[in-house]
Amino acid sequence: MSNIFRKYSFPGFKRWLIYTVLGIAMLAFGLALILKARPVTLISNLIWNILSFIADHIPPTTSGIIAISVGAFLLIFALFRANKQLFAILAPDETSMLETIDRYNMQGKGIKIVAIGGGTGLSNMLKGLKGYSSNITAVVTVADDGGSSGRLRESLNIVPPGDMRNCIAALAHDEEVITKLFQYRFDEDAPESLKNHSFGNLFLTALVELGGSKNMADAVNHACTILKTRGKVLPVSNTPMKIRAKFEDGSVVHGESNIPSGVGRIMEISCEDPKPEILPEVLEAIADAELIILGPGSLYTSIIPNLLVPGLSEAISESTAKKVYVCNVMTQPGETTGYSVSDHVQAIADHSGMDDCLVDYVVVNEKSPNKKQLAKYGADEQFPVDLNPSRLKKMGLKVLSANLLNKGNLVRHNPRRLAKTIMKLFSD
Repeated sequence: MSNIFRKYSFPGFKRWLIYTVLGIAMLAFGLALILKARPVTLISNLIWNILSFIADHIPPTTSGIIAISVGAFLLIFALFRANKQLFAILAPDETSMLETIDRYNMQGKGIKIVAIGGGTGLSNMLKGLKGYSSNITAVVTVADDGGSSGRLRESLNIVPPGDMRNCIAALAHDEEVITKLFQYRFDEDAPESLKNHSFGNLFLTALVELGGSKNMADAVNHACTILKTRGKVLPVSNTPMKIRAKFEDGSVVHGESNIPSGVGRIMEISCEDPKPEILPEVLEAIADAELIILGPGSLYTSIIPNLLVPGLSEAISESTAKKVYVCNVMTQPGETTGYSVSDHVQAIADHSGMDDCLVDYVVVNEKSPNKKQLAKYGADEQFPVDLNPSRLKKMGLKVLSANLLNKGNLVRHNPRRLAKTIMKLFSD
């Protein structure tokens, strides 16, 4: 008995329970006044005498309305405060009951989207897309060999976790906090083994090691469950890949992180043997997709490496989904200097090995960056990507253009504007 009493009288809750009871009592009291209810027991006689006294001095309708109003206020106030206290205990990450209900209803609902790429471009877009669907699958490149990811890849022979870390954070419920946590990087004062590693990379690596099979896909799936992501993240393969780039002067640069340092125009990106095996879940997601998005991101080091994995391009080509390429706002030195939008699409088509362009729609930014941004980026040999609409039309592509720029000093896509533009394909 004492345990039952304790459960319903813990600090902060018993007050709202009392208010609830009082609220119900006042509601009943008000209705009795209005309906002039007659007593049938001694207790009800006492209540009726009280009601009669009030009715003799205040009109029944008026007193009844007052009592009902007080009762309704107490009941609503009690339920609101009890809900808030229970939420602080049961769901501390949520901000309201409505938000939790929304998250619950969103799970498994919405357009089935597959977004393919890597780098910051893909994760940035995911922040906007998750507002339209929870049926998102991010397919991420496994070619990264630089920085913290490269060190972990080399020392532990695992798929580089960096790009997947960013996508998980983007799809997480509290993306701002998770992004800060995952991006936290141990500085120069840290032990040598931790120096310059990001927490997110170490977190995913720990999950891989706990699994015991070097399976990054399982580790990422566990991370998505822990962080309550809206959608899922998949490496394109459970095997890391190494790429090389051939430039117009015949030189060859090995390794994803070294490619931007090459000189001249890239003629071809290829995968060194052994080629990675595509993850079966990726093929399943593409076959089931209603919308497939390539990009945004580095053309030759984030997007095309995925197409080099045997089976991916074929799956995209055979899919009946709407297929979209999101072009970068600015060119990238060492990768796409002098490229137009059509050059980007042509490079994708050339590396896919398919007869078509692989995509049906191209999303482009129509607003020019401001003069300060143009000067800053121009100093680094980065310029707005030329639209070249006539060439796109000849390629049979439909263009979706809008002001996609984010506020701030950096020229980046605004995730919400970008997602809104893409989802217009399903607004009819």
